[in-house]
Amino acid sequence: MTKFQICRLLESMDSISEIMRTLRGGRALLGLSQEELAELAGVSRQIVVRLEKGGSNVLVEAVEKVRAALEAAGVAFIDATPEHGPGVAMARRPSATETDGQGSGDG
Repeated sequence: MTKFQICRLLESMDSISEIMRTLRGGRALLGLSQEELAELAGVSRQIVVRLEKGGSNVLVEAVEKVRAALEAAGVAFIDATPEHGPGVAMARRPSATETDGQGSGDG
């Protein structure tokens, strides 16, 4: 994820509390502890705690690392719209039949 994409992410959320909720939600979807997420992201547990609490003095790079770790583990971040706030979901992965070209149902 580029700096531009991170800035766009931050702009798409109304507040730091939305960032906090989506990161915490992504961690919850995966059933990870703060320690496990920190290890995956290559940051300290204290960074994860500060991010989830919406604490100040957190670098954009830390947000980027945590988000990238969650995405690599299968979390998809959903942008806010005028109708709803941002959210998270598990990314859809193509099945084996879809990836080997036999998933067309013409068999």
